[in-house]
Amino acid sequence: MKRTILLTGDWNLKGEGERPEGSLTKINIKARVPGHVHQDLLEAECIRDPGYRKQADECSWVEHWHWTYSREFEIDRLDGRRAVLEFEGLDTFADVILNGTRVARTDNMFIHYRFDVSELLRTGTNELEVRFRTVAEGFANKPYIGRGAAFTSERLYVRRMQCTFGWDWVGRLVSYGIWRPVSLVFEDIGTIDDLYVHTKAIDGRGAAIGFALETSRQVEQPMRVEAAILDPSGRIVWQTSRKLLGNKLELTADLAEPELWWPAGYGGQPLYKAVAKLYGEAGIVDERMCSFGVRTVRIEQLQDRPGSDEARMTEKLRALDTEWDLNGDRPGSGFTLLVNGVPIYCKGANWVPSDPFPSRIPNSHYENLLCLARDAGMTMLRCWGGGIYEPEHFWESCDKLGIVVFQDFMMACGTYPEEDGEWASSLAVEAEGVIRLLRNRPSLIWWNGDNENGMFDDEENPDYPGRAIAERITGRLCAELDPSRPFLPTSPFGGNKNNSFTIGTAHYTGALLDMFEVFRDTDLRQYRSYFAGLLSRFCPEFPMFGTPEIHTLRRFMSEEDLNDPSFDMLEYHTKNHPGLVDFSLFGALRTLAVKLMPPAVSTVERIRRMSYVQHEITRLVVESYRRNRPYTSGILFWMFNDCWPASGWSLVDYFGYPKGGYYGFKKAARPVIASIERQETEGGYAFWVCNDKPEAIRGRGRLRALKLDGTADDASRWTREFGFEIEGGTSSVIATVHLEELDALMDDSRVLVMDIEGPFGEDRCVYFAGIPADMELEPSGVRMESRTEGAEGGRLTVAADRYAKAVLLHGEYVFSDNYFDLLPGERRTIDYRRLAAGTTADAIEEREIELFSWN
Repeated sequence: MKRTILLTGDWNLKGEGERPEGSLTKINIKARVPGHVHQDLLEAECIRDPGYRKQADECSWVEHWHWTYSREFEIDRLDGRRAVLEFEGLDTFADVILNGTRVARTDNMFIHYRFDVSELLRTGTNELEVRFRTVAEGFANKPYIGRGAAFTSERLYVRRMQCTFGWDWVGRLVSYGIWRPVSLVFEDIGTIDDLYVHTKAIDGRGAAIGFALETSRQVEQPMRVEAAILDPSGRIVWQTSRKLLGNKLELTADLAEPELWWPAGYGGQPLYKAVAKLYGEAGIVDERMCSFGVRTVRIEQLQDRPGSDEARMTEKLRALDTEWDLNGDRPGSGFTLLVNGVPIYCKGANWVPSDPFPSRIPNSHYENLLCLARDAGMTMLRCWGGGIYEPEHFWESCDKLGIVVFQDFMMACGTYPEEDGEWASSLAVEAEGVIRLLRNRPSLIWWNGDNENGMFDDEENPDYPGRAIAERITGRLCAELDPSRPFLPTSPFGGNKNNSFTIGTAHYTGALLDMFEVFRDTDLRQYRSYFAGLLSRFCPEFPMFGTPEIHTLRRFMSEEDLNDPSFDMLEYHTKNHPGLVDFSLFGALRTLAVKLMPPAVSTVERIRRMSYVQHEITRLVVESYRRNRPYTSGILFWMFNDCWPASGWSLVDYFGYPKGGYYGFKKAARPVIASIERQETEGGYAFWVCNDKPEAIRGRGRLRALKLDGTADDASRWTREFGFEIEGGTSSVIATVHLEELDALMDDSRVLVMDIEGPFGEDRCVYFAGIPADMELEPSGVRMESRTEGAEGGRLTVAADRYAKAVLLHGEYVFSDNYFDLLPGERRTIDYRRLAAGTTADAIEEREIELFSWN
């Protein structure tokens, strides 16, 4: 069997370069592997925390220094076995030196490197060095100047995390390091190099499972393989023993009555285990195992039938004459994910690296973020192409939670050098390694060639940026190594411009500048209908920003910063989009808050208004997409998590606490929701029930018009009740009321309330005819009536005498709901929990919970 020596832990780190003041300096400190230079410098107090205030600007010099990691290790015996030095991640341009001899030169953060060092090892003490060259040396002599790219173009030649070259949500924080584990492996006479298990087919008789091995051997002697599959309870349901005639073995395992793996909300997530053992003449020489799920996946793209509801919606969207939908008379077509033949409505967000130095992300932080996604009703995350390929723990959690993932290859927003042979060769090695690493994961649902590289071009154009890469490298390798999983050349993709709203997928981040013109140049009185109209067949990126909670802002700015009416520090941590010159991202958020929300009496209250903006619009957009099912089949927000202490796009902040947008998404993403739509053209109010459950539901509904200043006894001014039944996976209007009847009631002093309940649970939608700033609110008497504390959190009850708007529970907890409304005389019980110990924001003792509302 293999023998492994881990080389993680304590190393030495030396740096040499020029300090900002101009003097040459050397640094010699202790280091940790896995790690990044910035982490070690921070630990040694050589830099200040780059996440606090504007201190990131102070450590820009780190990128321009040369850094060397070194350590010694002992070998007690050399027995003739092949010795392999394995680096699971080197960031990025490095020389690996063992006992004075250069073993290799690396150029790719994403490659798992394996070097044969059998001839270089010695018994006793061995010396290992990793010398990092600067990124500037890595792209030296490359023709990057003028090459099309968002933010900066030199990054296109550097195969490392793109976003930390500077993006509109994280500053430039280019680091170096041995960022994933390193080990020395002594191999036996043979090894299992790869194990690939996938579902070939499912039918009424069971499932056919492909079981493929790739091996290598150091000596010529007979070998055999023992293979087995264990069901989720650990019982062996298939096994075989085969003589290994070459270096590959491909088998089919037939399973009767398999337990199918489903996305969250559609069924369970049973995981099988595949085990392969390689035997030589003297016994077992290697073993490999993996978990997998029995499931099929495909993307259905049915053309609109003439005269259908879908065809009429396509005509309506194309009539808007957007520059993105240039399809003429070409039929629209849907984009629906099918798992095990069942349509899955994809609700979720984009996942980005959770830290600019990803080696320091603890497993508990992954668990917290992914549990937040599941608890919010998310079925899908997209691993965005400017980050990293996430570690095993991320994928294990997604497999168990039923969160499906579509995975970009790591190229974003640029014209990458596909004509550069050296660069393309490195990408090919990267892509093959990643495909082999992830293809057993049931949560991985499809591959995507890149992010937005071909967004401004036609899907039929053979020369758009990234097309050659997709055809010759990433797409070709996916077809060869993972043929059962869909591959899309780019995101967005489809139509006569690759951001068509009526064909394929569409990014509304691509239309961001158009949206900002609406924010700036209109009074937003029709904001509900505007956002309700931003539809597409499948939206992998929908942008909506908001500020974190005040307790989070205090982690990365001072009280003076927090109360600065110019919002200088908040804007610094928001960053900006390169296409915006006289109107920043933060300026757009501030504009939305000023136009839509009531005036604020303090700077802190203005910040809270900017958090509620994200809650309100995220909720409205999710409701709109769900009402328009099956025309739409998915919406993912930009973005789920944050890479840096920031204020901006994310639904969950850098420290792991939900923002206003998270609670808005969670409200609208429940399996069954009520939704109210004012339909001017149709002449009525439509009352919807949206059912994402796979089975039919039935229930009761009640409509009420309530006075904002009324009490429980006198608030109601109009009531109607009804029953309903909705098929699984559909959205339907279950009641309508003429405009004349309700418009007469819906002035600035009333709200319309729709409640539904049944075996599925209950839900409520509150509709106000004007903009939120118009609401004629009276003091509500909102209060916290009780609070009980437990080991991991607690429970509290809030109540109000009159209608209470935007009730906010503020504290360092995750709340089961927030930013909700209370009706007159109503009480609500809210659960809350601490973050898991070891997350970016560590578990804490009981903290204060503050209660706020607009009235």
